[in-house]
Amino acid sequence: MKKAFMLLTAVSMCVALAGNHVYAKEPKRLERQGSGEVIYYVDDINGNDNANGTSEQTAWKSLNKINSTTFAPGNKICFKAGGTWTGMLHPLGSGSSSSSIFLDMYGEGEKPLIEGNGAEAAIKLESQEYWTIRNFEVTNKASQRGIRQGIFINGKTDGITHGITIEDCEVHDVTGENRRAMDTYKSMYWNSGIYVSMPGRSSSSVHYDGVLIKGNYVHDVLTSGIRINQREDFIVDQYHTNVVIEGNTISRTGSDGMIVANCVSPLIQYNLCYDAGALGNSSDTKIIAGLWTCGTDDALFQYNEVARTVLFESDGTAFDTDWGTGGTTTFQYNYTHGNQGGFWLDCAGINKDPGHVKTVLRYNVSVDDEKYIIRAGDMPTELYNNTFYKSEGKLDACFGNAGKNHKFWNNIFYFKSTPDWASSVYENNLYYPCDANAVDQYAVTEDPQFFSPGAAQDGMIYADHFKIRNTSPCISKGIYIPNNGGKDFWGNELDKGSCDIGAHQTTITGLMDEDTYVFARDFASIQGNRNWYYLEDVNGTYQELTWAEGQDKWTGSGTYNLIWAPGNMHPDSNDTVLAWKAPKAGTIQIIGNPKKVNSGNDGVRVKILKGASQVWPESGWMNIGGADTTGLSHNFTVDVKKDEMIYFVLNKNGNNYSDGTYWNPLITYNTKEKYNLTSDFSRIQGSNGWYYLETTESGYEEMTWDSSVSRWKGKKQYSLIWAPAQLHPDTSDTVVAWKAPHAGNITIKGNPKKVNSGYDGVKVKIMKNSQNIWPDSGWKTIGGSDTTGLTHQLTISVSAGDLIYFIVNQNGSNAADEINWSPSITFN
Repeated sequence: MKKAFMLLTAVSMCVALAGNHVYAKEPKRLERQGSGEVIYYVDDINGNDNANGTSEQTAWKSLNKINSTTFAPGNKICFKAGGTWTGMLHPLGSGSSSSSIFLDMYGEGEKPLIEGNGAEAAIKLESQEYWTIRNFEVTNKASQRGIRQGIFINGKTDGITHGITIEDCEVHDVTGENRRAMDTYKSMYWNSGIYVSMPGRSSSSVHYDGVLIKGNYVHDVLTSGIRINQREDFIVDQYHTNVVIEGNTISRTGSDGMIVANCVSPLIQYNLCYDAGALGNSSDTKIIAGLWTCGTDDALFQYNEVARTVLFESDGTAFDTDWGTGGTTTFQYNYTHGNQGGFWLDCAGINKDPGHVKTVLRYNVSVDDEKYIIRAGDMPTELYNNTFYKSEGKLDACFGNAGKNHKFWNNIFYFKSTPDWASSVYENNLYYPCDANAVDQYAVTEDPQFFSPGAAQDGMIYADHFKIRNTSPCISKGIYIPNNGGKDFWGNELDKGSCDIGAHQTTITGLMDEDTYVFARDFASIQGNRNWYYLEDVNGTYQELTWAEGQDKWTGSGTYNLIWAPGNMHPDSNDTVLAWKAPKAGTIQIIGNPKKVNSGNDGVRVKILKGASQVWPESGWMNIGGADTTGLSHNFTVDVKKDEMIYFVLNKNGNNYSDGTYWNPLITYNTKEKYNLTSDFSRIQGSNGWYYLETTESGYEEMTWDSSVSRWKGKKQYSLIWAPAQLHPDTSDTVVAWKAPHAGNITIKGNPKKVNSGYDGVKVKIMKNSQNIWPDSGWKTIGGSDTTGLTHQLTISVSAGDLIYFIVNQNGSNAADEINWSPSITFN
C-alpha cells in the first residue's frame, strides 16, 4: 500500500526544521554530467528487451535486461511511474567521482514498485560505487523469516566504496529476520529495510566514503529500519566517513529502528522513528532500541523524533550509546515520547573503546517516556538542559546503584511521583511537583511554567508545548556549561549572558535571588560578578586571576592556577582561591562538596576562611586523596558583616599532577538549617553531624572507612553504609546517627525502602538517645519485595548533643537487605 503522504510530511518537516542549521559535509551528488550520459527507460507494460532502451518509446521491459547490463558513469536508468517488477534489481557497473549512475523514475504517478518476492534484496548493489537510488517503492515478502533486505548495498573488499545515495524511497513489507538468538550472520542484526554494509572488516583503505540516506519511508518491515556497518561485528573498526542519515521516517519494524556502526563522525538528523519493535515479540526479538550507535567515533544525533519503542526483555529506549563507541557521542535537540524502556541506554562500557570520552545528551525534550531516563551503565555521561515530563507516574533515573558517572545539570524533572534517583550526580536541576533529589543541594523546586504541557503527541511541533514562559523560575538559574552546542532545542542562541534550566533558552534576563549564591550558576568572565572573585595566593596576598578569552577560564601566574566552569579549580605552586564578598550583614549557610575530578597522584588540600579566620576545618587543612572522587562535604552557618570575604582555598598538597577539583559552594542567607544524609555523606565521622555505626553488645561502635570502595564497613561482612544513603545490615544492626549542634525543634523526614526485591526484608526504627520515637516501640517491618517502603515525618525537640539514631535490622537473614534511607533533618 502506498503511503506517500506520510513521507511527504516527514520530508516537509525536515525542511521546516532545518532553518539556518549547518549540515555536516554531504556526499557528492552529481546529476547527469559528461560525455557518458545515457538515459535508459524501463516500462513493465510496453517495454521490449530487444529495443535499445534509450527512449520512452524504445524502453526495456524486464529486470533481467537491467541486471545483465553493465552501466557506465553518467548513465541513468529510469523506471516508469506506476510500474511493477518482481525479483531482485541488481544492475552492474560503477560511476565515477565526476559522474554517478542513477536509478530513478520517469513519468507521473506512483513510484515504480520492485517486489523482491523473497530474494536476498529487492534492490542490490555489489562492490559498486557512485550510485544514486531514488524514487522507488520496494517490498520483499516471503513465507518464512530469513536474512532479507529491502535495499542492500554490499561494499567493496578491495578499496574504498564511494558515493552511495539512497533517497526518497519507500521500503515496506520486508519479511526479514527479527530473531536475536540465532547464529552469527543469521540473526536480526544482519538485515535491514535499507542495509549498507560490506563483507569482513573495514580499514583505512577499505571502507565507505560518502553515504547519504535521505528522505526515505521505511515501514512495516520485519527487520530493523536502516543500518550501516561492516559484517565482521563487535570489532572496533571506525572507518566509514562522510555518512549522513537524515529526513527518513521509520515506522513499525520487527527489531531496531536504526543502527549506525563503524563510522567516523556520522550525522543522524531530522529522522522520525515510530513504533520500533511493533512487529517483534518478546520470545524472539528480546532487546532493541530506537536509534543507536556502536563502534563509531563522535556520532551526532540531532533533531530526531523517536516514539513508542517497544520494551521486550530489556532496553526499549529511544537512544543507545553501545559497544565500542569512541570519542564523544552527542544526542541533542531530539524529541522523544512514549518509549517503553526509557530515554537512553548506556552500553558504551561493553567492548569498551580505549578512545571513549563520554556521551553528551543536551537540549532534548522527553515526554512520557517510561521506566528509566537511563538504562544501565556507568560510563562518563553529561545530561544537561533537557526537559523530562511525565503526565502520570515517575521516570526512574537508572537501575538501583548504577549511574555513578552520569552527571545531571540544568534539567527539568516534571514528574507527578518521586523517582529513584540512583547513584548519579545531580546539580542545579528543577524538580516539580515531585520531591527534589536530596543530593541536589542546588535544586529549584517551583513550577517551570510550561506553555501548555500534556500527554505526548506525534510531531516535533508538539515539543513547543514545553517552552517556558517569561516568568518561569528556570530563567537565569542554570549552570553555565562550556562548549554547549551554542543553541537550545528551538535554535535560540545561548549567548545572553545567563543560562536557563531546561531545553528552552528564553531571551529574558531573570532577576537573581539576592539571598542565594551558587558558584557554578554565577560563574562569569568578570571579577566581582554576583560577588564572586577568582584569585591565587601569592606569598600571603590574594591576587586576581586573569580571564583567558577563547579558553573560557581564569588563569594565574602558575601554569595550572586555573578556575573554569562548571565549578572546577586547579592549584599550582600558589594556592588557587575562590572568594565571595558578603553584600550585607547576616547569617549565611555554606554548603559544598570539594572532590577530585579525576583519580590519581597525591590529592589536594582544602580549607575555608572568613577574612583571616579559619572556619572549616577548625585548623589546618582537609585532605582529599588522589583517588577520592567522592570528596568531603561541608554544611555550616556563620555570621558575616557587609563586605566580609569568604575564601575557598585549594592547595596542591605535594605535587600538582591530576589536581583538578570540583568545588561548587552554595551560600544562602536566612535559610532554615538543613541536614540530609545523601547530600552530607562523608568519609569523616561527625562531618555535618553524621556518624556511621553498627550495634555491639555494649552499644554503638564506629565503622571504618574503606577507601578502596568508598564506603563505611563494620566488623561483619555486610555491615555497610555508602552513598547515596545505602545501608546494609548483618547480624549486627547498621546505624546512621546525627548529633544536634544546638537546641531547637527539628522535623525528621524520610522513606526507608528495599533497593532490590527478594527474601525476608528488614526492620527499621528511629531513636532519640535511648528512646524509640518511630515507631513508639518495637520496629517497623519492610517486606522483602517492598521497594516502595515506609515514610516518616515527625517533629521533636532536641538539646545540643542529642543523638538521633536511624537503625536497620536484618530481620531473619541478611540476603538482599540493602536499604535506601536518606533522612532529612530541618530546624524549624
